[in-house]
Amino acid sequence: MADIFDLIVIGAGWYGLAAAKAYIELHPDEKILITEAGSSFGGTWSKERLYAGLKSNNLKGSYEHPDFPMSEDVYGVKSGQHIPAETLHRYLSDLATKFGIAERTRFNMTTTQIESRPDDTWFVTMVSKQEQEEVLHSKKLIVATGLTSQPNLPTYAGQETFTPAFFHAKDFCARGDILHTAKKAAVVGAGKSSFDVAYAFATSGAKVDLIIRPTGQGPVWICPPYVTPFKRMMEELLSTRLLTWFSPVPWGDEDGFGVARSFLHKTGIGRFIVDNFWNQISNEVYEAHGYHDHPELFKLKPWNSAFWTGSGVGIHNYPTNFFDLVKQGQIRVHIADIKQLEGNYIQLTTGEKLDTDALICATGWKKGSGLKFVNFDTGLQKTEAQTRSLIDQADKEVRDMFPILRAQPVLRTPAPSKEPLRNYRFIVPTQSFFKRNIAFAGMVSTVTTAVFANAQGLWISAYLDGKLERTPKNQEEVIKKVMLDTQFQKWRYPCGYGASIPDFAFDSIPYVDLLLNDLGIKPHRKSTQITEIMEPYKPRDYKGLTQQWLESHST
Repeated sequence: MADIFDLIVIGAGWYGLAAAKAYIELHPDEKILITEAGSSFGGTWSKERLYAGLKSNNLKGSYEHPDFPMSEDVYGVKSGQHIPAETLHRYLSDLATKFGIAERTRFNMTTTQIESRPDDTWFVTMVSKQEQEEVLHSKKLIVATGLTSQPNLPTYAGQETFTPAFFHAKDFCARGDILHTAKKAAVVGAGKSSFDVAYAFATSGAKVDLIIRPTGQGPVWICPPYVTPFKRMMEELLSTRLLTWFSPVPWGDEDGFGVARSFLHKTGIGRFIVDNFWNQISNEVYEAHGYHDHPELFKLKPWNSAFWTGSGVGIHNYPTNFFDLVKQGQIRVHIADIKQLEGNYIQLTTGEKLDTDALICATGWKKGSGLKFVNFDTGLQKTEAQTRSLIDQADKEVRDMFPILRAQPVLRTPAPSKEPLRNYRFIVPTQSFFKRNIAFAGMVSTVTTAVFANAQGLWISAYLDGKLERTPKNQEEVIKKVMLDTQFQKWRYPCGYGASIPDFAFDSIPYVDLLLNDLGIKPHRKSTQITEIMEPYKPRDYKGLTQQWLESHST
């Protein structure tokens, strides 16, 4: 076995890169290794997962590391443009090189097991592309495998006799040649990735059948990139502090505007204003896409208010109008399940029989790290009865704190009952907080990825070093905070991911405030009170966080 590492980071996507950057800057002389199952940097934006036409939902300026601006003269992306996937891959690879991550990275290393040792160090078992097994030893561990590494591929009756291409959207890049050969394609899914695949086929000349199961959460919210009469970027609304007040969140007071939040969520007049705010957002999207003006478009109208949805939204980032393809019949929408596959045909539960050349499942991802842990429990380490009691207490606290959440939407199929990730600050497993030897980066869903990754990366390094300014006093306090935050997620985003993983929309900036307050860094980054409230937060507002923290801890 090789010498022990001071730190191993598993994963080289946005969060792994940001966590590695922060740790390297704070520990330049330590032995650090970054491992990646793929063959390149980027995670979702790695070379092997790109396909023609793929772009970011985010616009330029909101999807870059604060300390590494995506300059137009280098990357060719102008302000207000969506970022091509190839550019994002190049950018993240450049980031890794600039901050000393690339020289510490090993690709094509799949983690198969993580074992906790009696001395609180870790054995990490990995398998190379050549199927050679290796066990690495590390004092500390950052797990940054993300939420889009394990595809959720359904099975269907008769699929063994199905002759067309059949694969998950994750492999759309590797199977990209099918865009040039398929005349008919079927896409299963209701999220943004299903729209992306359907658009790619339709604009290549294929007839597309988009299949949305009636027992799911319904079509994704697709928002115009610019909204309101003032044509503000949609993503900017999510990161404007004033507008974050309209979203209930237990850590909202971290932004210093508790009085405004209390008025909006604890008074009848305030809740009336909040309701109207969310209705206005929903109606603007309905009108922009004309859901009520065409029977086929009506099938794509979201089934529940945007209030309950979280980060599971998309931005219309296509060169031409996606919805025109639906009106023209190039994309046909079916609200149905697949009953059976046979030969070239897909049999739907509606009785329709679809002839196709390809079936692509944009059916999401298996939530969680997907890693096998030995001698380590990532849960609460409580009995079923104890856990139930803790859940009931937290649920009551959430309902009392935010009465608006009592009126939960009626779902066609209730979310499956399962234990969510129980991590402190959505980062550290509950029972290991005081060991300071492991953290999970990026086990969250948010549209504010770059800002989250930066803040989490620095927080994790400070936490592992035992240098956070604010920490729980004991295990009981850890559990109480974890239960409140994770149960809040279930109540807040029943139409999103809240029941299983942390989901963020308008509550993203307050979460970053929370982490910065833990670090002892001032969360208000604007020059005046007016800009603090009215001007959207961008990655550039968090430039130099690591250096700022270092300077405050130099004595």
